[in-house]
Amino acid sequence: MIWHKSTGKLSYGPGIRVVLSVDQGIVDYYLRLIPKYLNVVPQAYEAHVSVIRKEKPMDTSAWGDYNGDKVEFEYGDKIENDETYYWLDVRCQRLKEIRKELGLPEYPPWRNGFHLTLGNVKHTGR
Repeated sequence: MIWHKSTGKLSYGPGIRVVLSVDQGIVDYYLRLIPKYLNVVPQAYEAHVSVIRKEKPMDTSAWGDYNGDKVEFEYGDKIENDETYYWLDVRCQRLKEIRKELGLPEYPPWRNGFHLTLGNVKHTGR
């Protein structure tokens, strides 16, 4: 796998949520590489990496401290998928540090690492 570098912008909220907004062009490019017959529907949200979602930070003293910060990350060029979702793996030491500072484990519980969702097949009858 080849890793590419890019930069995103951190934002907090609404609620207990932190995302790294990234260039929509990354998602658009890789989504076009998925064969049409798979009926992958683009993600409903703008391109982002979820940092905190559906979790309660143990230590909120630093909550919002990095809002608007630019963060460099790397994304892999291999399109991953399961029965529902298509995504690119993401590496970012800074996002791990932010989670740790808030008293959360290194990675979110919904995946073994950070990722950039490309789309899904939830409503395609596949």
